[in-house]
Amino acid sequence: MKVKLDHIGILVEKLDDDVIKFFQETFGLERAKHFHIKNNEEEIKYVYLPFPKADNYIELLAPLSGPSKEALEKKGQGTMFELCVEVDSMKEFYKEMKAKGIILCDSMGRPLPEDKPYCSIPGDDNKYAYMPTDKTYGTTFEILERNTWTRKTYWPESQPA
Repeated sequence: MKVKLDHIGILVEKLDDDVIKFFQETFGLERAKHFHIKNNEEEIKYVYLPFPKADNYIELLAPLSGPSKEALEKKGQGTMFELCVEVDSMKEFYKEMKAKGIILCDSMGRPLPEDKPYCSIPGDDNKYAYMPTDKTYGTTFEILERNTWTRKTYWPESQPA
């Protein structure tokens, strides 16, 4: 199965104008799209900053609580938090990984069942899964199957080159 780079997540202490402006001015990133997720397990403020010539973006994450906050405290600001790749079919990817001895998990590291090999993130309708970091040499890989939420959902007038 082929995968496509979707985004790179980077941990930051806070999402202030200086941090966002640095990434916009340094890499020519477009308008920031802000999000805030809070559930029983964690709270995170984050922003998407799209590249002007592609369908990828940088995601800056400023965790307020939970495992992401612990990662920030342990590894420090500027650490790559995750590498997200897009797949055409989460079920097919799950089967391929299972054949290699890898069971996809949710964002908290809990194994996902084969009949529903994905989880959701509040606010969009895409399917997400994660590879266990003990199989990826410590790198967090987020796996994404897009449904209806695309670049145009976030930036309607934006057209990748």
